[in-house]
Amino acid sequence: MDDRPVALVTGSSRGVGRGIAEHFVRKGYRVIGCSRGPGSLQQDGYEHNLVDVGDDEQVHRWVRNVARDYGRIDVAVNNAGVGTMALTLATSFDLVEATFRTNFTGTFSVSREAAKVMLKRRFGRIINISSIAAGLHMKGSAAYAASKKALEEFSKVFAEEMGPTGITCNVVALPLVEGGMSAELGAEAIELYEQNLVVKRWATIEDVCHVISFLASPDSNMVTGQIIHLGFVQ
Repeated sequence: MDDRPVALVTGSSRGVGRGIAEHFVRKGYRVIGCSRGPGSLQQDGYEHNLVDVGDDEQVHRWVRNVARDYGRIDVAVNNAGVGTMALTLATSFDLVEATFRTNFTGTFSVSREAAKVMLKRRFGRIINISSIAAGLHMKGSAAYAASKKALEEFSKVFAEEMGPTGITCNVVALPLVEGGMSAELGAEAIELYEQNLVVKRWATIEDVCHVISFLASPDSNMVTGQIIHLGFVQ
């Protein structure tokens, strides 16, 4: 059986998720990524699965298969997310439900199932990805921002629950990121985000990976339940 550490990365088909997956491969991890569509990363040490994280049964089956094949999960990065921008009066219930299903319940399901595997070795790192949007109260972001706030509160509670087990749970809240979904935002949203940056530039995927790398390491064993904001203050 492969004795490399194992990292799960959701939403790894492109953008920030793909960059995180590549980072862990370079660090010597066996990386199992997932998304609802095909992956674009072809690299030794990386395996891509078709998984909708908003489907609890698919998540359960995916994590169970990883545990069966590799016997361990060391890190789970919940990066999968969908961005939605619509004024509340024009936002359907279906859109709210779909946003929460990926951004919040997907994170909830993967964290829960991965932690069950991590408990066997009493070590694990769960890293959840949030956004600058969660605290800006920007018009049109109600569903998206609320889903990320739910993710943040869940992460704090889960950190409390996992505290005695050797499993940590932290959040990295992203600003505008080069090569990520940021480029798909409208001009008004980008301008508001840029106004709230303390570090007056867009983050690179390398900036994101440096923080995730520390949180994934044994050196971070006293860091849990934290929200690390990259380039901005909330």
